[in-house]
Amino acid sequence: MDDRKLHAFLVTLRLGSFSKAAVELSCTQSAVTQMMNALENELGCKLLARDHSGVHLTAAGEALLPAITQADAALSRLMRQAGQVAAGEAAHIRIGSFSSISNTWLPRVLRTYREKHPDTTFEIKIGTDLLTKWLQEGTVDLALGDEERCGAFRWYPLMDDPYCAVLPNVLLPKDHRPYITQEEFARYPYITAPMNGLDEQLTCLPEDRLTVTCDDDSTVLSMVAQGLGVTGMPMLSLKNLAPELTTLDLHPTVTRTLGVALPKNPSKAASALAAHMRGAFSYGKGHA
Repeated sequence: MDDRKLHAFLVTLRLGSFSKAAVELSCTQSAVTQMMNALENELGCKLLARDHSGVHLTAAGEALLPAITQADAALSRLMRQAGQVAAGEAAHIRIGSFSSISNTWLPRVLRTYREKHPDTTFEIKIGTDLLTKWLQEGTVDLALGDEERCGAFRWYPLMDDPYCAVLPNVLLPKDHRPYITQEEFARYPYITAPMNGLDEQLTCLPEDRLTVTCDDDSTVLSMVAQGLGVTGMPMLSLKNLAPELTTLDLHPTVTRTLGVALPKNPSKAASALAAHMRGAFSYGKGHA
C-alpha cells in the first residue's frame, strides 16, 4: 500500500477539507481526491464523507482509523530507518558472546560505540560452543569468544584472560600464599565445567572429578561454595565472587585469549563495531 495515501488521508481528516489538505501536501485538490478514492478502493469501504461542515469519518473510517494511524507511523519509521541505513547512520547488530564478556566489558564498549553511532541497536545472544554454529549460519553478525570457537573465522585477539583456582575458604592453604601450583590443585576434589576450556590446558589433571555440563558459571561456583570441591575459571568469570570463596593464581599460569570474530562477508556495521572493539584494547598489555 502506498504510504502517501495513508498520509493524505490523515492530513485530510485533521484539516477537515480536501482543499486545505492539498495546500499542505503541495498538490492539487483533484490529486487528493484521487488518492482518497484509490485508498477506499483498496480497503473496500468508504472512509470519508463530505457535508456542509467539511470532511468527517464514516463508521468504517472510525473503525479503521487506529490501524491506519499505526500503519502510517510504521511506514514512516521504515522509510526513515532505511534512509539512515543507506547513509550508514543506523544499523542493528546481532552479537554472539561468552557470558563472561557480556557481563563485564561489553556494555562499556557498546556505550562508547553508541556515542558515535546513536541510532545503532544491538541484539546479544549468550553462548559458548554455539558461537561457531551461529557464525556459520549467519545468526549473529559478529562473535566474542576464544580462538577455539572463533578462530576459523576472521578472528582478532583483544585480550588475555588468565585462569584462577577457586577454593572454598575452608580449603585454603595454611600459609596464605596468593597462588597454588597445578600439582597442589590436582589434589583437591575438582568440579570441572568442560565448556570453560581449562581442562585441556592443565598439566596435572585431578583424579577426583565431578563433571558439570552447563554454560552457567554461577552453578559451578555454588557447588564450590557448598564445599563439594574446587574449580578453575577465567578471571572475567569471577566478578562479584561470594565471600565464602577465594581465588588463587595458578602456577604455571594458564591463560585464554579472547577476541572478536567476523564472518566471511561481514556487514559494514559489524566491521565498524569490531574495529571499535580493537581500538578499545591494547592486546598484550593485560585487561582493557
